[in-house]
Amino acid sequence: MKNAVAALLASSLLTAHATDLPATAADHPWVLLIPAGTFSGRDGRGPYHAGGKVKLEQIAAMTRRYAGGTDILVDYEHQSRNSQENGKPAPAAGWVKEVQARDDGLYGRVEWTANAASHIKGREYRYVSPVYFHKADGEILALQSVALTNVPNLDMVEISAHSVFHFQPPKTEVPMKRVLAALGLAEGTGEDDVLTAVNSLLTSSTAIAAAAGLMKDAKSEEVMTAVQSAFADRKKIAIAAGQPENAPVDAIVSALAAAHTAGTVDPTKFVPIAAFQEVRDQVNSLVTHKVDTDAETAIASAMRAGKITPAQKDWAISLHKADIKMFDDFVGKAPVLTSAQRSSTAPPAAGSAAASLDDADLTVMRQLGISAEDMKKSREAMEAGQ
Repeated sequence: MKNAVAALLASSLLTAHATDLPATAADHPWVLLIPAGTFSGRDGRGPYHAGGKVKLEQIAAMTRRYAGGTDILVDYEHQSRNSQENGKPAPAAGWVKEVQARDDGLYGRVEWTANAASHIKGREYRYVSPVYFHKADGEILALQSVALTNVPNLDMVEISAHSVFHFQPPKTEVPMKRVLAALGLAEGTGEDDVLTAVNSLLTSSTAIAAAAGLMKDAKSEEVMTAVQSAFADRKKIAIAAGQPENAPVDAIVSALAAAHTAGTVDPTKFVPIAAFQEVRDQVNSLVTHKVDTDAETAIASAMRAGKITPAQKDWAISLHKADIKMFDDFVGKAPVLTSAQRSSTAPPAAGSAAASLDDADLTVMRQLGISAEDMKKSREAMEAGQ
């Protein structure tokens, strides 16, 4: 995921601006880096758009993904971007340990070095200059780095020319192709749709982390560990209840309740029902969220490919949840429909098996080449399994 975000940002523009830094900033770690709303640099460049709280949350999430497990550098006069040419050292002035979206902008919690704190208190440096990625229309995407400076604005061309990325795209393939493939998008998808897909992925990751009891910016490895731990606890409870480790949750609860009623509960083998139900609820929440997320993602991809019409969306979601293989077979065989094909539906004869099927069922029946009777049976089986 980090490579995909880096490749996306590598194709965007990079700009710096400067904001006032009070002397008290040396003693207060949170510093405003990017103001909310629309703004321009001191020399008139812009405008740039950071949006409101929701957009700032997206900028913060994209920044975390780009930085990965490393802190964001704060240097002097952007020297880290020029050291290869002028040969001068590029000491750190501090490190941004975390970013936070607030109502008035994006803040960074900066851990200043002793020298930098002294410079700030002595008013030897008066401005903080964040560097950020943005689209051609000025929409800000993510924070890249920060510098202490006394120059209100850096030369935009100079900044772009000295851009350095940790991610190096393969020479044998256009990076955006890999980004699109990783997001399940078709080649040629526009930039706005790519950003929408990335933000959706970040939102889903945040929701899963919250369901697992983790911080919203938890790393993917932490989320995976929490999910695996929850499933491991469920298996232990199932075995202690005398059930197969993959037994349904309701069967495990019934076994525990029956043992309790019979007065044969062995405290060395059974856990309190409250503790079990807590684990069960956590597992169910994670499983339900994953099933829903996988279904929504698959249906959205199929609709973009022209394999599923909006009228078929609810049916397709139900099919994906009930039988992923059947869904994949359908999408694989379905042709890309034109608008005329989607709307050309003849009404079924009264009293026939097809009369009990809706438009989505009839479309699927024709595309798979099955009879109305078989489609009706498949529909009834799906409804019975829900």
